[in-house]
Amino acid sequence: MTENYYIELFEKYLCDEASPQEKEELQSYLSSNKRIDSFFEDGLSSAYPEMDEQVRKRMFKNIRENIICKKPKLTIQENKRKILQWAAILILPIITALSVYYFTQNSSANFHPVTITAQKGEKAEAVLPDGTRVWINSESAITYDTNFNRKKRSVYLEGEAYFEVAKDKKRSFIVQTQSMDVQALGTSFNIRSYNTDSHVYAILIDGIVKISASAQELILNVNQRAIFDKATKKLTVDLVDAANFIEWKKGNIFFSNQTFDEIAQTLSRIYNVEIQFASDQLRLMRFSGTLGSNGIKNALDILSLTSPMYYDVEDTTIILYHKDKKLNNFK
Repeated sequence: MTENYYIELFEKYLCDEASPQEKEELQSYLSSNKRIDSFFEDGLSSAYPEMDEQVRKRMFKNIRENIICKKPKLTIQENKRKILQWAAILILPIITALSVYYFTQNSSANFHPVTITAQKGEKAEAVLPDGTRVWINSESAITYDTNFNRKKRSVYLEGEAYFEVAKDKKRSFIVQTQSMDVQALGTSFNIRSYNTDSHVYAILIDGIVKISASAQELILNVNQRAIFDKATKKLTVDLVDAANFIEWKKGNIFFSNQTFDEIAQTLSRIYNVEIQFASDQLRLMRFSGTLGSNGIKNALDILSLTSPMYYDVEDTTIILYHKDKKLNNFK
């Protein structure tokens, strides 16, 4: 068979249009074609250089069996290298998900993820194997593997956490998020990276850290905040009072010129309540200040005294009204 035949077969396989016989034929071709196999292996090796060879082989099999098709715009007459590049772009983002599946399903693997989670309305504290202390805010989680503190110190964060990193001049401490990486040797910093937020924030309390996001890098100094805009992919920095941004460790909530929409999300997360807006006019209004740790009612009372907001509680749902509209309802 010609290579063009197998390229066409590969396209059908990616789109789940290949017959069982064609799939078997393609898998046989892939396993015997060293150039294609090395193409996959290079991406996999760069993602997990310490991966055991047997685990890598199982990963190859799983990748081929779990590709999610997004119909390529390339036609069979186009350059076959572009088709392979397209396939790599599709496949590489799922390597992490597939590896977690294999590593958790196979007890002989060298990788065993450890996840520490704080649910809605909760907070958590942890000491990592290297002595680093972590405070995890509500609806957040950190994940690391059992090889942590051997060759490298790396954790993955979803949500918000404060880190007091144990000093180690030989090995950097790296916090990875969906959009930003923070690298430090021995320092204290706060990261906020919720999927629902439009921005990712890193704030330095002590030491120096390097911020990386979307091919941009900067060095952060004490009382500086790195801001990554998910929409524009732009990384910027401003000057803040860093201590305010870790008030959540004490149970307080600090807001810095944030909209009521953002405030409602935060209160919902911290107190595990549902908050709805009866008036969209409130959503874009802003508030700055610190709310104490006396519960959701106290927080809402303070907000209602400092803004045109009024609230009602219906069953387990908090409804926010604009005061003018609330008064109109009684007329």
